[in-house]
Amino acid sequence: MRMIPLALGALSFALATAAQGAEADTAFLDFPYVDSVSAAKVPAFAWLTKQADRSMVIFARAPDFHRTILATRTDEAGQPITDVQLAPDGKHIVFMTGQPRGESTFNPASLVDPPEATLWLQPTVAGSRAVKVGAATDPSFTPDGRTLLFKQKGDLMALSTAAPSAKPRVFAKGGAGWQQFAWTGSGDLIFVDDRRGYSFIGRYHPGGQEIDWLVTGVDRLAIPVLSPNGQQLAFLRLPGRKHSTTPDQTEAEPFSIGIVDLATHAIRTVWSTRGPAVTLGMDDAEGALRWVSDDTLVFYSEDDNWGRLYSIPASGGAPRALTPPNCMVAESEAQKAQLLVIHNCADLDTRQMSLIDASTGAVKAVPQSDAVLAHASIGGGFAAFVGASPNQAPLLRIIDLSTGKTRLSENYADYRYVSPLTGSGPREVHLTSLDGLPFTGQLFLPSTPGPHPGLIYVHGGPQRQMFPAFHYMGYYSGDYAMNRRLAEQGYAVLAINYRSGIGYGRAFRDAPGRAWRSATEYQDVLAAGRWLSAQPGVDPNKIGIWGGSYGGLLTGQALARNSDLFKTGVGIHGVYDWSWPSPIKGHLSPSTYFGVDKKDEDRARASSPVGHIDTWRSPVLLIHGDSDMNVDVVETVDLAQRLRERGVEVRTLIFPGEAHDFIRHSSWQKLWRELDAYLIEKLPPAASGIAASQR
Repeated sequence: MRMIPLALGALSFALATAAQGAEADTAFLDFPYVDSVSAAKVPAFAWLTKQADRSMVIFARAPDFHRTILATRTDEAGQPITDVQLAPDGKHIVFMTGQPRGESTFNPASLVDPPEATLWLQPTVAGSRAVKVGAATDPSFTPDGRTLLFKQKGDLMALSTAAPSAKPRVFAKGGAGWQQFAWTGSGDLIFVDDRRGYSFIGRYHPGGQEIDWLVTGVDRLAIPVLSPNGQQLAFLRLPGRKHSTTPDQTEAEPFSIGIVDLATHAIRTVWSTRGPAVTLGMDDAEGALRWVSDDTLVFYSEDDNWGRLYSIPASGGAPRALTPPNCMVAESEAQKAQLLVIHNCADLDTRQMSLIDASTGAVKAVPQSDAVLAHASIGGGFAAFVGASPNQAPLLRIIDLSTGKTRLSENYADYRYVSPLTGSGPREVHLTSLDGLPFTGQLFLPSTPGPHPGLIYVHGGPQRQMFPAFHYMGYYSGDYAMNRRLAEQGYAVLAINYRSGIGYGRAFRDAPGRAWRSATEYQDVLAAGRWLSAQPGVDPNKIGIWGGSYGGLLTGQALARNSDLFKTGVGIHGVYDWSWPSPIKGHLSPSTYFGVDKKDEDRARASSPVGHIDTWRSPVLLIHGDSDMNVDVVETVDLAQRLRERGVEVRTLIFPGEAHDFIRHSSWQKLWRELDAYLIEKLPPAASGIAASQR
């Protein structure tokens, strides 16, 4: 009888030890990273940091920029903090918990009572508590910071920040569709109203009974910005949508710059591009147009293929280039005529920073030790942004714009994190595709002797760029860490920047024949696989591939078209049939988003993995969240059935209620364990590689 509790105690100890081991094997994914940055007009910043299963809002104000954690949440119930904004006066933050899914909310914790996307308002004083505003989305502040606006049940609502517990009032009935706000000095709201393929710019006086339409017509309007004196409104004008064509929303479009005189309503065109020159889905859409003085505009254009900044008089004339050719501006922020610009002009494969005087064109480099810079924001003479290196995920930096000196630079120690990654970072490699197109990649190599199995990693998007360092997006920072760990375990991993990605010009991004047209980007994947298999120390009979989203699509392309080379793969929430549009209301639906018309369906299917399914021989692991609103989980369900019918070995891992980006950290942990175990089974590395990673 006494042996039973002893046995149970031994079992409990064994289970606890196993749990600790499971946590240890994913500790390399627990790194902190800054997800977004928000600035006030005064020198103060708030940022959202995620670390393992926690999300936290951190605040800092000049002059000492002492870090204060204002709010924290876990993602256990599927309700991490997902959005943070700082009021212009720096006195309040608003943040969201939960993640909207169309008219509902994602429920990755499978709660019987599903969560709601909820707004919270909180003072930026240490020790303050957040007040629950309620179920709502799209928060923003008025310029004085005294009123919080948000969208709720079709209306635009308002709440005084001085009385956060009061009942919100209706600011504009039916205003939930309004977007891209600009405020006049008198307190009127200027906004864009999307009307299904065309749009208007309106002006609304709070409490008024009608809208003053400033710009109407058959075009799409975007980025309304007021001149500093409040007398003129500049905006971008893009072609309206034809009902006979499904537009490719990833493709650059021509545009013109218009200005409306707010006193007379007179409208004039300042400048027009010669051809495609902007994609409003770009990471820095707000940097596409801005005033730097009452008579000068700065805008972004890819008119000559490269993403550059130009200045132009409000009266019109020839634009003046502020950034050089043959490189890309990734982000820009402005403080009057001073521009803080993140670009890749010194090295296309990393990011750098410069200050540019828009009035004179003078350029001053702002040296940074980080290879990756992003999420820049300016407030009160200071700039905040994130910086990432080969050994540290993106964390916050604050610099003084007048001197360029760093005032705050976070590191892992600030979050009490020690990375268990022991290998070295990747090295940049330059490759040539099957059709002669140059492209780049990052090669992660084991420290143990070969021959090693090889893996091609393909990113998603596809409008993304991978770097020889942690990425500025949490999703790809996780993938980078996994590639580092795979190399430690004995795999030679090659991450590639295939055509359709950003950073290398519009012609590279909008490459002919890409996607559903004829999958020309797959030529880069195949060339990378052949290159890797020919490298010394790589076993050419053990080449695999993995990736998520568009990377899942390319994983499917590789296994369907070239099972002779790619012996196995892991496809995560991939697109496998370009011809199929998702029927779910509000779904991104890649087929529709990338412009597949009814007349294109046969061509789209032929350019898909399912179009080559009869030559698919290699085993595959398919992973998907079943509430994915970017790529419908039915893509994976359909592919799995097709492969089973043909006798191809297919395994699946489906996360109930999960989103495309996997909301819960536990989902990422499980994904890694399944991917890791699968690759070790199908492409086993030398035993020394596994042992080295576990020491």
